[in-house]
Amino acid sequence: MNKFLFPNLSWLLLLLIPFTFLGFYPSYFSKLLSPMDNFYHIHAFLMVLWVALAIIQPFLIQQKKTKLHKVIGKASYLIMPLVFIAGYFVIRHTYFTNISSTMEQVAKGLSKLTPEAIAAKAAAAIVVGLMYFIWLLTFYLLAVINRKKILFHATYMFAAILTILGPTVERLTYTVITYFGWPYNFIFQNGVLFSILLLLVMLIIYQRKKGNSVKPATIALSIYAAGILVLFFLPETIAWQSFVELIM
Repeated sequence: MNKFLFPNLSWLLLLLIPFTFLGFYPSYFSKLLSPMDNFYHIHAFLMVLWVALAIIQPFLIQQKKTKLHKVIGKASYLIMPLVFIAGYFVIRHTYFTNISSTMEQVAKGLSKLTPEAIAAKAAAAIVVGLMYFIWLLTFYLLAVINRKKILFHATYMFAAILTILGPTVERLTYTVITYFGWPYNFIFQNGVLFSILLLLVMLIIYQRKKGNSVKPATIALSIYAAGILVLFFLPETIAWQSFVELIM
């Protein structure tokens, strides 16, 4: 595995456990004993399974347990579609909840937004979650399609695993920043995105030194870069609003 991805990556992926717990502690784990829609528990359970897959599979390759790796990989054909379905409905629920709450403010005279402005605001609010969803779906499909090409499969799965950093580390960063009363500036807001780009650039350099093709890593970098451009420039546009309305 070290021939294709970073050395000791399997051990570094264990950091996903504390990242996930601490990142979602304020919004989910701290409220487990409080009344909550079962749908959120299902979504959380499926996401925990995905994180577990992301950690276990590289370990199996490192330990040369290829057969078990393939069995679990096939199990992901059932798990991941459920992850995508649950993720989509969480994003969809957030979108329509935002619309509903803003319409209530308008009805109470607390806001003067037009219906078009309300829809635009709701669409912009889900851009980050939806982009990470698209990235995960894209890289997982690329990994499955290229499952017989080890370099391509491993690289695309690594790119898929990087999507976990968004929902976890970004939340953890926000919690820490607000706790200390520091300004949540551009660097903190986009630190994870730039870190992902940096990791992929480092992977391209590493794979080139190992004499491997850098094509999959370059494709992954390009896909992330394109998505980041969407995050920076499209949320407030009619094009993004129309896209969200189409898929929701």
